[in-house]
Amino acid sequence: MAKKKGRESVDETLNDLDIPQEESVEQKVALELNDKNSGVIVEQKKGEAIVELETNDTMTLDNQGLISPGAIFHSASYAALLAVNDPNGVCIGSDIKFLAPLESGNLVRFHAKALQSDIKKIEVKVTGEVLEIKVFEGIFYLVIFEKHILRIKLSKRQKEVSNES
Repeated sequence: MAKKKGRESVDETLNDLDIPQEESVEQKVALELNDKNSGVIVEQKKGEAIVELETNDTMTLDNQGLISPGAIFHSASYAALLAVNDPNGVCIGSDIKFLAPLESGNLVRFHAKALQSDIKKIEVKVTGEVLEIKVFEGIFYLVIFEKHILRIKLSKRQKEVSNES
């Protein structure tokens, strides 16, 4: 009687296939940001990033240690930029939810995942957790320009319109 392949032999077969795993990528964006206020990159792969932010007293709104939502948004948008990892990418919008208040000393782990790739407008889903409890979720909208946004030259008509304002 033939021996059935068990789960172990299936796993061994999959391991023997030598399927390439997503490798880390070189960081190309946000190279000048301060880790203390943005978070530390834990992992960065094509289309994904994990950032950990340890909240601190410089981020608080009051003497009770309540963290400003702006500090959380900043770190989440940093994770989104890292997931896309294009130096010509710019965040143009977001739909976000703060699901729980945070206090100084919390360690927030943001996981960002691009929902599309190789297009000019990209949506990136970002979740944030403290002790495996979701405290943040959102979608960030990024646009990829041909060159850095501050190096794009306006047409003569666009300059006239902006000068009229």
